[in-house]
Amino acid sequence: MRNSSFLLIFLILSVMQFTCGYSVSGKVIAVKDGDTIEILQDNKPYRLRLDGVDCPEKNQAFGQKAKEFTSSLCFGYTVRAEISENDKYGRFISRVYLPSGRILNEELLKAGYAWHYKEYNKERRLADMEDQARYKKIGLWADKDPVPPWNFRKNINSSDKPVSAAGGNFVGSANSSKFHTLSCEWGKKISKNNQVFFKTKEEAIKQGYKPCKSCKP
Repeated sequence: MRNSSFLLIFLILSVMQFTCGYSVSGKVIAVKDGDTIEILQDNKPYRLRLDGVDCPEKNQAFGQKAKEFTSSLCFGYTVRAEISENDKYGRFISRVYLPSGRILNEELLKAGYAWHYKEYNKERRLADMEDQARYKKIGLWADKDPVPPWNFRKNINSSDKPVSAAGGNFVGSANSSKFHTLSCEWGKKISKNNQVFFKTKEEAIKQGYKPCKSCKP
């Protein structure tokens, strides 16, 4: 009877772990983009998708900046992740605590490198953080007309045409620091998956890109 009771308690606790959330701690070994990181705990990798926020895609304006910001806060450090669920890609939806006690999800919103992902998260606190960054015009909010990443993904998936159709006049690569005119031979060599488009030269420079010496945009 006692063994049966212990087994029942174990099963209940196991179910609670996956329905009520649980936490893991590990060293950040990779930053995939602004809102996705990978940690290692006991030689087991966990790919974490930050809960409640959505950063620009890597080939979208401010995508590289968001990734760099996330990396500056957590890469190589041990963090704690409060996991709520898994998404359809097998990632762990998490609230990530930095060594300082700050929450990575919130820091991205405060710095203006993420949108509050209202479709999946209804926290008023996160919405307020986005509003404050928008009011201060910091990060991606410095752009006059920032495109939400969910709309950007929708446009990419619905068309085989390059993102320039959305209004970009200059192109750069997510893997380099140069930007080009759309007719530049070097710009044409950039893989579609790495293309980053800018409406103006000022926008490209603001995001850390430098003019190509060949096409001189």
